[in-house]
Amino acid sequence: MKGNQPKKPLSFMAGLFGILLVIIVVFGVYTFYNAKGMSYFSNTSEACNNCHIMNDVYRDWSRGPHSQKIAGEPRATCNDCHLPHSFVEKWIAKAQSGVSHAYAFTFKLDVLPTNLTATQKSKTMVQDNCIRCHSEMVSNVVNPTTNPHGNGALSCVSCHASVGHARGF
Repeated sequence: MKGNQPKKPLSFMAGLFGILLVIIVVFGVYTFYNAKGMSYFSNTSEACNNCHIMNDVYRDWSRGPHSQKIAGEPRATCNDCHLPHSFVEKWIAKAQSGVSHAYAFTFKLDVLPTNLTATQKSKTMVQDNCIRCHSEMVSNVVNPTTNPHGNGALSCVSCHASVGHARGF
């Protein structure tokens, strides 16, 4: 007779947990959709301009030499300058940045700066990417075989501060 026993109803707490889980998932999907979340999986600079705090930076970039198109693609996108280029490191950095930005734009709206400022980690990535793209031109100035981040090393943006964008570095 074991097979004919009626099923026990779910406990109140399990039902409440299920409802709460559904609400969280629905809220998460709505937020991801509303924030154009899928665009952040792309390599386009337009994705970085989804939030208003990036309007000035995006406008500066779009007027500069890195946005000029070659074969229909810009010379360099935000990702080309601000993220590592190895596959795993790029997606880890993108995820870290996305989570920190999502947290700040959700819970710290009252303390957001007018313009973002690059972190030391971002400055290091930018320097590495400047050297990677322009190594032939800068080999006499910055020796890529030495530590380009060491004490007294010349930073590309110290002279070319407004090449990518005029603010926030």
